[in-house]
Amino acid sequence: MPLIHVYHPAGSLTPERKAALAEQLTHVIIEIEGGPGVDGPRARAIAWVMFHEVAEDSWAIGGTFDDTHVSPPGKFLVKVQVPEGALSQARKTLVHQAVDAAFFEVFGLGAPPAPEDRKPSIFVMIHEWGEGNVGGFGRTHGLADIIGFAGDGSGKHADPAIQQHVQTYLQARKAWREAAGFPK
Repeated sequence: MPLIHVYHPAGSLTPERKAALAEQLTHVIIEIEGGPGVDGPRARAIAWVMFHEVAEDSWAIGGTFDDTHVSPPGKFLVKVQVPEGALSQARKTLVHQAVDAAFFEVFGLGAPPAPEDRKPSIFVMIHEWGEGNVGGFGRTHGLADIIGFAGDGSGKHADPAIQQHVQTYLQARKAWREAAGFPK
């Protein structure tokens, strides 16, 4: 259940670019979080993208409000929120790459240039909410519940490596909490 917040300067995104970004960001986060073939109606029902306009005079980079420290396509802050343990470090890197590439594609700029050829004005932050801290249908849900809902509803990921990562993560988390004496 990813939630993506896109912060952008007021007027920098047309409705068409917002729609294109919403579609691309939804697809890539579902595929990265859930694996190839998981992008379907159930996964899309719990994948949200929200856009937040920020006044130009309320967003400084490098201490200035102009484009001194900004490269095309502009300045964007993207906060990607996912369940704790949903993404391995490698999959987090895929999120950073895919979000960056989506902006360049939507703005018609081709592939992102090498880091040394631009400024990091598209900033992507991944936040993991704690296990059992999301709710839907009036109930509390954890990572295993979300996996069970997305995809075909069978409770298994389409990608066995992701399924194994999630199971290993949840088992380690449970053992750590029990060993440390956390209350249930």
